[in-house]
Amino acid sequence: MTDAQTIVPEFVITRRFAASRERVWDAWTKPEQFATWFGPKGVTTTLLTFDLRPGGMIHARMDNHEHGSAIWGKLALREVTEPSRLVWEHSFADAEANIIPAPFFDVWPLRLLTTVTFEEAGDGTSVTVTWVPLDATLAEQQAFAGQMSSMTMGWGGSFDQLDEVLAG
Repeated sequence: MTDAQTIVPEFVITRRFAASRERVWDAWTKPEQFATWFGPKGVTTTLLTFDLRPGGMIHARMDNHEHGSAIWGKLALREVTEPSRLVWEHSFADAEANIIPAPFFDVWPLRLLTTVTFEEAGDGTSVTVTWVPLDATLAEQQAFAGQMSSMTMGWGGSFDQLDEVLAG
């Protein structure tokens, strides 16, 4: 029998894009493209740092004009394998890129291991994003597991925006 505490929840979402793997890779790895689609619908993303290399960092401010609020995110890059894989630690941050607790959850993991894969799929590209909580308490893992539908909606919105960028 498996101990429930040893099962770390995993979020996975896949989308097929009608663009070449090179074009999709560029949308993820070129700052001028990344800023146009990355983040929830309705936010404007401003890149403060875009150092795309293992040990590098992406630090961004996301402004929600409807609510007049801003949040910052930090992606600490672990792996950049062109054109097939990106791996980073995903966190909420402050304006100076210090990791902070999630601004809209009382309980949430401080860091999520993010793995993004890019696979050729006929005349398009299949992108899979996987999120796993890192060093999370049981309560943080449970909070993460309880937000799967919200994460699907969030990434779905980002992917809709990426579709628009790739179509343009």
